[in-house]
Amino acid sequence: MGRCVRPPGSAFSISAIAIVCPANVRADAVVEHRAHWAFQPVAEVTAPASNEGNPIDAFVGQRLLDAGLSFSIAAERRVLARRTYLDLTGLPPTFDEVQSFVEDSAPEAYSRLVDRLLASPSYGERWGRHWLDVARYSDAKGYVDAGEPRNPFAFTYRNYVISAFNRDLGFDQFAREQIAADQLAGEDPAALAALGFLTVGSRYNFFPHEIIDDRIDVVTRGFLGLTVQCARCHDHKFDPISARDYYSLYSVFANSIEPTPDQAPRIGPSGAGENEEFARKLEESAARHIAVRKKLHERMMHEMRAWAGDYLRYIVQTTPEHRTQPQAELRTKRGLLREFSAYAGGGMVRWRRYLESRSTNDPIWGMWQRLTATPRHEIADKFQDLLEQWSSESSPNQTLLHALRHAEVANLADAADVYGEVLESTVEKWEKLLAESPEVVGLPDSDAEQLRQMLYGDDSPATIRIEESDDVYTLDESVEARTSFADIERVFLESWQGVAPRPMLLADRLQAREQRVFLRGDARRPGEVAPRVIPAMVTGQRPVDIHSGSGRKELSEAIASPDNPLTARVIVNRVWAWHFGRGLVATPSDFGVRSKAPTHPELLDYLARWFMEHDWSLKQLHRLILNSRTWQQSSIDRPECRAIDSENQLLWRANRQRLDFETMRDAMLAVSGRLEAFTGGPPVEKAPDDPENRCRTLYGFVDREKLPEIYSVFDFPSPDISAPERSKTTVPQQALFLLNNPFVAAQADAVVATVGDGDPTSRDAAILAIYRQVLGRDPDAEEMRLVGEWGVDGPSGLRELAQALLLSNEFLFSD
Repeated sequence: MGRCVRPPGSAFSISAIAIVCPANVRADAVVEHRAHWAFQPVAEVTAPASNEGNPIDAFVGQRLLDAGLSFSIAAERRVLARRTYLDLTGLPPTFDEVQSFVEDSAPEAYSRLVDRLLASPSYGERWGRHWLDVARYSDAKGYVDAGEPRNPFAFTYRNYVISAFNRDLGFDQFAREQIAADQLAGEDPAALAALGFLTVGSRYNFFPHEIIDDRIDVVTRGFLGLTVQCARCHDHKFDPISARDYYSLYSVFANSIEPTPDQAPRIGPSGAGENEEFARKLEESAARHIAVRKKLHERMMHEMRAWAGDYLRYIVQTTPEHRTQPQAELRTKRGLLREFSAYAGGGMVRWRRYLESRSTNDPIWGMWQRLTATPRHEIADKFQDLLEQWSSESSPNQTLLHALRHAEVANLADAADVYGEVLESTVEKWEKLLAESPEVVGLPDSDAEQLRQMLYGDDSPATIRIEESDDVYTLDESVEARTSFADIERVFLESWQGVAPRPMLLADRLQAREQRVFLRGDARRPGEVAPRVIPAMVTGQRPVDIHSGSGRKELSEAIASPDNPLTARVIVNRVWAWHFGRGLVATPSDFGVRSKAPTHPELLDYLARWFMEHDWSLKQLHRLILNSRTWQQSSIDRPECRAIDSENQLLWRANRQRLDFETMRDAMLAVSGRLEAFTGGPPVEKAPDDPENRCRTLYGFVDREKLPEIYSVFDFPSPDISAPERSKTTVPQQALFLLNNPFVAAQADAVVATVGDGDPTSRDAAILAIYRQVLGRDPDAEEMRLVGEWGVDGPSGLRELAQALLLSNEFLFSD
């Protein structure tokens, strides 16, 4: 199932999604869809009876036997060593490392090699990069027309991922921390950096609906292999995921806010950049931001009072039993009420909750409550009787009672007009009196003062504490607030290399908002209230109620549960694909009804259950896979097998794999002796093809909006969306880079510099050394003859040889 997204580079509103997505054409057979293999509990599978010592080989061997195929011979030890080094660390072995393994005849030699590489810091760097593809990692926010385009502390998430892999953090805990680290008891503050999983995504020029949609997508695709985003404007066409499910998840992230960086704890040692000047600038920028918040806070409360009639009219139009206007947009006397603007969205919730709490004898809202409880078609006939009942059974506000008695009220919308005029008139009177006499404490008329107290009192829906203001409006939607927020970020960026890192936090709103389903994905057309639950398709069983907070904690627990049928299957399949080049399920981020069936379904379930029973340990899973005969096979082609299984889906040989861009570049730096260690701080801003950039590619600056062209040439995934796998293209630009780019030439020069100056008396020794340096092996006699015919002589000739080997398939592919 494809992802429903806006066209690249566009900046249209949520309402435009209704044009992109088709009409509601969800399949009728929901029950049948729930019978889909991926939605069933992970089965307890027993490995087939076999002479193979590894259960993976038992499953694979049985399938091969059934198809009339067999395993290939084991790969040569030199080939296996290089394959394992590149797979686990992303770096090639040295000649000495290869020889050490080749000469080690102990039965446990390979297991020791795997253990040593898993213990290497390079393991976390290699496998952390795999997960960063899924997490759509970037050091920049993407296109923003106001604010700071860079993420000051995105690198803390990158560091967290690397550390988690190196520490072999259980994948269940890995999932919990990335969704709700701020809500897990007893966590080390460093774990808060895990929240970057949600916050490093694109900011879509701060369109809140797009940001929330992106977070739903990365969580559900990344952990569950579900295309929940497709239910944004209609029930999912294929999977049993409703629009209600989507907006239940939407509520989780709509009720989460991002604190400013200065509010985040330090998760590293303070650096030289945090001096008195830094502290002064940070304090000043934070004070400006607070001043903007106060200004918005006052404006918000003013408009919630002065626009009371508009709120009431909108509440009527979003209450199905009293709606009088069929059109999508309610036009008020101020135009379209900004329901989801900087503060009106939360204000609507507060007004609605306030009204629901009033009784039928309330002196102001008693009549409103009686009308709300009356069927719409009966209001016109019963209005006068209801008014007299209210008058006789309570002590109504006389100003309001007089206005209602002299109005024509045929429905609740008409009553909203009357209430609005009375309340807005009260605001005007009070503001005028206050301007004339600042010392006054109330309106002289008791009925007018009663109305004023309703609008300005402590229990008024429009009276909001400053610390609660984030519960009512979203700062991202105010240009003023975004600019002042960005000022704080820039203070950190000015001293980027020196300040102590902070995590990119999320926090729950103090009071959760209700969320309504957007009809056809249009925020201007709110429908029914979405349930405050984690949907059944996410939990794998039944909906889980959210009793407080945003629900991120409940979401994280549902995803990390061993009872969830998707989580373990999805990550096991990803790991398999990252090892073998293709997953047991060919669509790593889509396990829905439209996904391809697994090639080895019993093996997938066996591995998923084995993984959970072994503490969700990725390193233990690596050991199981790499110590299998299946993994250790030769990649040599066998035509008789290819005739039966041309795509090697049954795994009768190893898949030859081309190095991805990061591994290719890092390998060049490694064999040239120029690879520099990096401490994991702010990203290196030099271009990846800059000869002076010697750090692992993982640590380079990933600019979402201006991604260097070299990345796209070598199939680096777009950081705009979660990437299930890398594309594999062959285009002329790749060869041109390898032939002509100064970065490649610099590595060839460095290789030659490490093996001698090209003296003719040591030419053969230099050639031998270059082969060992680049390919990790000695040249054979035929290669020495060809090199001699080529006329390799002197530094320039050796440099050409070194570059030729860097360009060779043997270097650029893993066998």
